[in-house]
Amino acid sequence: MPKADQNNSANLKLIVATTIGSIFEIFDFIAFVFLTPILAEIFFPKEMASKAVWFTYLTIAISYLLRPIGGIILGHLGDKYGRKSVFSLSILLMSVPSLIIGILPTYQQIGYLATLLLVIMRILQGFSVGGEVPGSITYIAEKFKSVNYFFACAWLTFGANFAVSVGSQAIKLLTENTSPEFMHSIGWRIPFIFGSLLTIIGFYIRKSITESEEYQEIRQLKQIDKLPLHDLITNYKYPLITGILMAIIVSLTTSIFHVFLPNLFVTYFKFNLGVTAGISSIGALSMAIFSLIFAFLVKWLNPVLLIRLGLIALITIFAGIYTNIVNLTTVANLYLWVILISIFLAMINGLFFAVLADLFPTRIRYSGIGFCYNIAYIFGAGITPLWTSSILQLTGQYQNILLICLIIAVISLLNTINIKKLTNYN
Repeated sequence: MPKADQNNSANLKLIVATTIGSIFEIFDFIAFVFLTPILAEIFFPKEMASKAVWFTYLTIAISYLLRPIGGIILGHLGDKYGRKSVFSLSILLMSVPSLIIGILPTYQQIGYLATLLLVIMRILQGFSVGGEVPGSITYIAEKFKSVNYFFACAWLTFGANFAVSVGSQAIKLLTENTSPEFMHSIGWRIPFIFGSLLTIIGFYIRKSITESEEYQEIRQLKQIDKLPLHDLITNYKYPLITGILMAIIVSLTTSIFHVFLPNLFVTYFKFNLGVTAGISSIGALSMAIFSLIFAFLVKWLNPVLLIRLGLIALITIFAGIYTNIVNLTTVANLYLWVILISIFLAMINGLFFAVLADLFPTRIRYSGIGFCYNIAYIFGAGITPLWTSSILQLTGQYQNILLICLIIAVISLLNTINIKKLTNYN
């Protein structure tokens, strides 16, 4: 095989190996969110029916709170001992809790032990995911540094959004084509078992990958940081804050418009679940495709310019929704604006993984990305179901949710000044 073909084959293998972890992370998250009404019924007592959904969302939040710990520990190991081994370990750690959730007995069978085991498995998943995505970003950014690594990193965001699209549609088809009895007994288990099998494939592929060249170089030069977390917090506060502020707009907007808002409209505006799953799916698919397009355009356009244009567009849309110039309470309008928001968000979503990698030197990159990504996703996604559902329950006004999005988007736009200072993009 010619060398060029070998390189292309190896690059494709790397993309697949990393994207599988990204797909699983979101697929599992989507499954948990969309199956929340069922999980609430089978893992909590009937007398808690009115609060069971809220407690199920709390389980999601708890798993996100554990992500930074996983990111810190696995990031430390990845910076100290190498990307490859930790990169392979993290995906295996994700698969086991998902499989156990898929075979768990219910509350009716073993009582509160079932509830406790569900929470523990979500905590373990949160821990492992905390190191998985940062590891993927670090590895891909370093392996593709000599080419368009923005485009290579964008495949991770493509995988995540593709998982939202496919996952929401798969659960929609499952619920529409089976009986409620089937869903409450066996059907809800299928996505979790399937997800765990997917990660095993990813683990098998990752076993044969090589260490990144950048990490091998600092190892040969004996520049490995013995305490990467200490170095990070002591000397890189400014990049950390910049990275968190950049990641939070992506996590917040994605979770609201692709997952929670369409789902909450089922409860508060009586939308059909099949319709909202379709909205989530088309929005995520739009962002997946356009993330790749905008990342490819970095060959010719400054990434900071693209991020700024995307944020200005989002600020305009959020302001329009908050002031009732734009109305979301019809299916057609919700479809239209979720698609437009997804396209403009792709200008940030398709680029921010590579930008995160550029904020930190090789010796602490894994730890730095892990810290930024996981802290941002606690506030952007982890607690989002709690405060969005609370706002709608207390006020009935979805516009109040958009006020939060508007404020974060404005802060993110100001944060691009920091990004420009810390990077050297031409």
